[in-house]
Amino acid sequence: MASATLQNSVSNPPELVFRPSPNFSPSIWGDLFTSVSIHHNNQIFHGDEIEELKMKVKKMIVATEPSMIEKLNLIDSVERLGISYHFEKEIEEQIQILHNSYLEIMESGDLHTVALCFRLLRQHGCSISTGIFEKFRGSDGKFKIVDDEGMLSLYEAANLRTHGEDVLEEALVFTKAHLESVAPFPRSPLKEQAEHALEQCLQRGVPRVEARRYISLYEKLESRNNALLKLAKLDFNLLQMLHRQELGELSRWDMKEMERIPDYMKITYKALLELYDQYEQELKLQGRSFAVNYAKATMQEIVRSYNIEAKWFIEGYMPPFSEYMANGFITSTYYLLATTSFLGMASASNEAFDWLIKKPRIQVANTTICRVVDDVATYEIEKKRGQSATGIECYMKDNGVREGEAMEELKKMGEDAWKDMNGEIWKEKSVSMEILKRIVNLSRLIDVVYKNNQDGYTHPEKVLKPIINALLVDSLQL
Repeated sequence: MASATLQNSVSNPPELVFRPSPNFSPSIWGDLFTSVSIHHNNQIFHGDEIEELKMKVKKMIVATEPSMIEKLNLIDSVERLGISYHFEKEIEEQIQILHNSYLEIMESGDLHTVALCFRLLRQHGCSISTGIFEKFRGSDGKFKIVDDEGMLSLYEAANLRTHGEDVLEEALVFTKAHLESVAPFPRSPLKEQAEHALEQCLQRGVPRVEARRYISLYEKLESRNNALLKLAKLDFNLLQMLHRQELGELSRWDMKEMERIPDYMKITYKALLELYDQYEQELKLQGRSFAVNYAKATMQEIVRSYNIEAKWFIEGYMPPFSEYMANGFITSTYYLLATTSFLGMASASNEAFDWLIKKPRIQVANTTICRVVDDVATYEIEKKRGQSATGIECYMKDNGVREGEAMEELKKMGEDAWKDMNGEIWKEKSVSMEILKRIVNLSRLIDVVYKNNQDGYTHPEKVLKPIINALLVDSLQL
């Protein structure tokens, strides 16, 4: 019964038509993840140590002795090291204390402290004015150059700007130019941090990827806290084993043939049906089987939209840009991925799914980012495959502009969408921060996968291979 709707949507195989090949790279992993072994004894041993360290860090977070500035830096370190999920309640309590007294910090703090406070509060959904940065501008209205740490903190804060925040627009340009001028100088942890921030700002980085990188950098800091560092390393290695085990299970599907659909669809189709059946069985035990219907609906939606794209290609039809984008939001896969990702979230209630399918502003921003970043990065490849209905081509035709201008306009759409998303993090109150972060993380993923207009999805060798190695293959040395 669970798969009836999907089964009914399959018709007789169509006549063979020319299908452009995306030329995906062959797998570069072989059986690496299907042959993974988990060392349970090590898990048990380190599990005890992890629990002890967690208790120690929790006491540090809730302690009243440190100054507010010290508490800011502690929370930032815990979050950037990837261990904040152990202390969500304690951190939120401290954030509320900070929010209630942040004016005191703003008046006495240096640029690093003020920018860090601003970033943390915004990341946690707190409303905070950009006026706090006015004291760092000179009589000419321009920002004053201060220490490199302050410049780096302001740069990271500026990447949480929303529409109309001119002071942060100016701060971004100013700090970027400054950091670019100091990045080539002799190596130090701060210079390394600045260099990476210019390549991947914190707000748009995938949290787990950024945590792996930051652990290595944090280890070099003289101000490091060894308890935090040890917990971060142990926790990373433990999660890495878990993720590799899960990936191995996902890679071991053994499908039987299905006679009623084309050969090329059999494995995928059978896997899809079994996947939704498994979802339904597991979620029924939690009283959340309703969630599967939402996931199926978005899967059907994306199949219909893929079919529209196929018709456009076969007929040589180039739609108006607005029509292309309306369909492209769906084929970006980000409606599907957001909905499906909610299945594993116990906090994703019926109301949360209803909110999502109404396409709230933060989700529209999410799909916009995915669509335009993908379109810019894959344009040349798609053009070589003979696809005319691309975002760039449709925009050029509609607006009578050249290729370069069309690309710049799509990039601007992406930047505007990020401003929408940054604003909704502290404006949207219909759902929990956990739900909102899930959507933001999808946008972060696309920023990383297509970094510098490289198609890391189709050709993962340069972009994704180092990241996957760091996350799933190479453990941290203790």
